[in-house]
Parts: sequence; structure tokens; C-alpha cells
Amino acid sequence: MSAAQPTWFTPPKTAAEKLADAQAAKIQQINAAYTEQVQPLVKDYPDIEQATWIAQEIEARAYLAWHVDQHGAAPATPVLDNILTGRNGDGGSETLQELSQAVLENADMFTHAQQLTGKRQRLVKQVRETKVEEALDGISW
Repeated sequence: MSAAQPTWFTPPKTAAEKLADAQAAKIQQINAAYTEQVQPLVKDYPDIEQATWIAQEIEARAYLAWHVDQHGAAPATPVLDNILTGRNGDGGSETLQELSQAVLENADMFTHAQQLTGKRQRLVKQVRETKVEEALDGISW
């Protein structure tokens, strides 16, 4: 700040600063639209459960592959075993095979939904590559 300018003076934003602000706002719009479409798929699942999905899927795939011919020892399925214990409680009858199939049905649905993730990433990349603020209007969910 020069000595000739009062301390309260804020210089106008540069073109680069305006572009950066517009890019940030556009990315926020894209992320909001993405979240709006993905949220219904995961709304019933707490974050802590979602954190186990990869382990559940790995165990379910390994168990179902083993279940086809049952050669050798069954794969370890500690996550699924504990889920099954909780799901069955004192009198349930759900099997590890049934749970594994249910896990894979959900996993396949969520895998397919990752197209939305790819779309979000593509649009954000376009925003970041934009050099002219007005061009951002052509990028939308």
C-alpha cells in the first residue's frame, strides 16, 4: 500500500483475481449439483459405515469367488462376520453368502454412480483450465 493511499482503501481486483473468484464459485456450483445427485444414494448410511465399504466389497468378492468351488480354506471375512453377527442378533438366519450378495449389489450400484464423480472431475478440470471468466458460463452440471 502506498503512502498516498489511505489505509481503508482497497484497490479493485485484478482480472486474474476476478477469474479465480469466478472459478471458485463455479466449482462450488458443480460440487453442490454433484452432491445433490449422489446424496440420495448414500443418505441412509452414516460416514463411519461408508468408510468400511471397500473392506466389505473385497471380503464379499473373495467369499463369493471361494463359495463357487469351495477349494481350500474360506477367505477371512472379519468385517462381514461382525456385520452378520449384528444383523442376525439373537435369532437371525441371514447367511454370509446372502450378506455378500447384498454387499455386491450395493457396491455395483455405487460403482455405476461413480460416473457422476467422473463428470464432476471433468467439469472442475474445465473450470480450472478456463482463462476467460465469461467462458465459465458455458460450463454447467
